[in-house]
This record gives sequence, structure tokens and C-alpha cells, in this order.
Amino acid sequence: MYKTYSLEEILEMAVKIEEDGAIFYESLANRTKNKEIEEIYRYLSGEEKDHIAVFKSIYKDITGRGFEKAFNEEEANLFLHSLVENRVFKDSKEIKKFLEDTSDESSVIELAIQIEKDTILYYYEILEGLEDKERNLVKEIINQEKSHIYRLNNLKNILRG
Repeated sequence: MYKTYSLEEILEMAVKIEEDGAIFYESLANRTKNKEIEEIYRYLSGEEKDHIAVFKSIYKDITGRGFEKAFNEEEANLFLHSLVENRVFKDSKEIKKFLEDTSDESSVIELAIQIEKDTILYYYEILEGLEDKERNLVKEIINQEKSHIYRLNNLKNILRG
């Protein structure tokens, strides 16, 4: 049976997606020896943190209260998986484990590109429940996520030499 979710729940999941993204890029930055690549990962992590603030602001505009997590971490992860079936990671520990087990930088970048694409698809889905002001903010985030894909593709070119 299909369950519909409140806009608050959907925004909470957007915050979770961005939190996972920030952890992912920060972990990538910490593991690379290449300063140019590290700078790109840190930039992307910062962008994800900015997106967290935007979604929390939208949440506050819609609810009239500060952002609150409605779920504990385990519930949030189950919820996220029900919303975004093909998410790669269940939690930040799984992100860190993947990065420890993967030494091929190109594979990691390909995964990052796929995560960005999945995130964009999710954000397109939530647009319809938003008012114009919030919709425009999410559209801007979508454009930033698209620019992340561009940066990651450039990063692949840097690695190729």
C-alpha cells in the first residue's frame, strides 16, 4: 500500500540526505592526498551543509517552528529507505566503511555522481508540495546539485591526467 508523507517528513528526509552528503564528501576530503581534489570535496561538503540550512529554513517557514527530528536515527533510516528505495548508504557508519574498503578514486567519484543524480530526482519529487518561494529555493538547490555533477566529472578528468 502506498503511504503519503507530510511535507515536514519529506523535508526531514531532505535534511538527512544532505547530512549524509556532507559526511560523504568530508570523508573523501580526509582520505585523499591530492590537494586539488581535497578542495573540491570540501567545497561539495560545504554546499551540502548550506542545503541543510535551506531545508531547515523551509521547514520553519512551513511549520512556524524550528527544525525538529521526528524520528530517531534508526526510524529515519528506515523512512529514508522507503522514500528513496535505491539509496546507497543506510547511515554514516556505512559511508565510512565503504570509503575504507574502496581504494579506487574513480569508483568513488562514479558513486558520488550517482548519489547526486538520485538526490536531484528526489528533489524534483518534492517540488509539487511546495509554495512558490520554497519551490524556487529547492530549484536552486537542484541547480547546485547539477553543478556538483559537473565538478565531479571534472574531477574524473583530473584523475585521468
